[in-house]
Amino acid sequence: MNRDKAALAGVGLGLLASALALAYAFVVDLIGLPPTPGVPYGTILAVAAVAVVPFAVAGGSAYVAARHGVFAPLVLVAVLALAPAVLGWTGDELLVGLFVVGPFVVVAGLADALVRARVDRLKNPPSEAGYRALSVGVMAAIVYFGVFTLRAVLPLWRIDTGAPQTLPPSVDLLLMLWYVFGIALVLVGLPVALNRRFGLVAPLFGLAAYLLVDLAYLQPLVAEGAELVVVLLLAVWPLLASVLGGVGAIEWWVRKRRGEYEQPDEEGGEGGDGGDGGGRFTVEGGLFGDRV
Repeated sequence: MNRDKAALAGVGLGLLASALALAYAFVVDLIGLPPTPGVPYGTILAVAAVAVVPFAVAGGSAYVAARHGVFAPLVLVAVLALAPAVLGWTGDELLVGLFVVGPFVVVAGLADALVRARVDRLKNPPSEAGYRALSVGVMAAIVYFGVFTLRAVLPLWRIDTGAPQTLPPSVDLLLMLWYVFGIALVLVGLPVALNRRFGLVAPLFGLAAYLLVDLAYLQPLVAEGAELVVVLLLAVWPLLASVLGGVGAIEWWVRKRRGEYEQPDEEGGEGGDGGDGGGRFTVEGGLFGDRV
């Protein structure tokens, strides 16, 4: 399927997912759960996340399935959409599920895409410039993942909150790391890859602003187990990642309308994915000197 039809499929499924999530949220008064005293604009963030995150997750999953034949994210979205009815989830559990599904789906999609690319079963594969940009984005995500794990995840995991354990500590840590890595891929890796591939600057500026606050203020709070961690991990991260991705899509569309991606450049072309790419790889190129 070509890019335009895949994008339409993604937008259509994303709008359906967002409408269903909002309808269910208001029918069962889901937005007020759980209360978060001391968190500014907690209810507004919850409403925005319920509207935006399902759109981004379902829409992105449909796009990569239609465009590249990567079906793992779409299958997981379908399974998790049926889980509340099958498992009888409460409002709290459904709200958490809406927020956290995205990062888990992203990691599964990356693994599926890597396997398909390895066995040459990936439809419409990226150009050499696209692969190079993806490698830089993933490396940036790994760096952020490592920093956040050392500064926030491990200290938080060691804190004894006194709450009953529903999972073994090792499983709890594994799920937390899976979630953080998925967030890092879309929150950090995507803006970096978009800048490397298409020269988009708006998502990168938004990411830089967030990282200044995150490194200086949020990570220490998470490490201490502050109450802010609830909204940060469950609502702010997926919402911010979705917003940065949307801003990048808008900037790409505007620049494409200007004709900036009409002609390939000497490094393999900026005209979209799927090109042959004739660029020469150098160790100096990219944020980390990305030789492929």
